[in-house]
Amino acid sequence: MQKPVQEIACPICRRANSSIESLNRQINQARTPKEKAPFAKQLIAKVEEVLQEHGDPTDDPISKGCRTVLSLRKQTAELILKAQKLG
Repeated sequence: MQKPVQEIACPICRRANSSIESLNRQINQARTPKEKAPFAKQLIAKVEEVLQEHGDPTDDPISKGCRTVLSLRKQTAELILKAQKLG
């Protein structure tokens, strides 16, 4: 049984999604934090770029949701970089 495809409501995030998903796949396929680190850095840069496109935070629920998801992606990438420094 296939999962239903979820459409991203935000046009900014919809445009960036393929790049972000590609970087996530590369992170997941890498075996060690050292191998994951370059992709994590690229992901952080992409997330920051997309956050900039969103502009200042607003009360718009779609924008809030985007910012939350983007912030979680960035935090995850930052953890990979910390793990790489420890290893």
